[in-house]
Amino acid sequence: MAEQEQSESPAESAANEQSKEPAAGKAQGGAGQPKAERPKVLPGGASSQRPGLPEPAAEAKTSDRERPPPGGIADLFAQALPDVKLEAYQGLDSVIIEVSRDDIPQVMQTAKDDPSLDCKFLRSLFGVDYLEDGLEVVYQLVSLEKGHEVVIKTRLTRDDPQVPSVTSVWQGANWHERETRDMFGIIFEGHPHLVPLLLPEDMTDHFPLRKDSPLAEIEEWQGELLGEETGEGKGETKE
Repeated sequence: MAEQEQSESPAESAANEQSKEPAAGKAQGGAGQPKAERPKVLPGGASSQRPGLPEPAAEAKTSDRERPPPGGIADLFAQALPDVKLEAYQGLDSVIIEVSRDDIPQVMQTAKDDPSLDCKFLRSLFGVDYLEDGLEVVYQLVSLEKGHEVVIKTRLTRDDPQVPSVTSVWQGANWHERETRDMFGIIFEGHPHLVPLLLPEDMTDHFPLRKDSPLAEIEEWQGELLGEETGEGKGETKE
């Protein structure tokens, strides 16, 4: 009888081994699979493992650009500025017109004063960095009377990032241009008081939103990390 109690049949032995597996799996993290190790979060929100950053979206080629509809705002600009070279194409929600930086004063003054354009409202002005392809200044103009809007763009080289100021056309451009100078290092010629707006007054050689900024990858990575870590740690208590 003692030998029968100590010995087990092969079927009973396999059943006993299977009954032990869920307990082992539970100890490891559930479902019999080891729990994936989370990257350690360091003070300040940084992680010990830096994820790869996505490649920047490629700019649309000139040949792939969609022409704006006839009889629209692009034709009105062409009629009002017959001596200015304009490159017009359809954007996501508005017409985009590219011009030379030397033509910015004439284009902006005409956009505001010409009755057919009537773009008296400067919605926004900001910079864009295209790395080796240079910098860009973007102007978003709106006509509240005519009910249309247009985006004006001009491209600058990295070694000569200068463009005429439009503060003489719209006084509201004052702070927009100062902020763009802070973030991208673009100089707006003729600005009445182009001093730092967001940065310390002695910080004139560091431009946080340029893609070659030493902190650019860290800032983008930390922003992604904050989104991933939102809600973590709720309900936990210290023992």
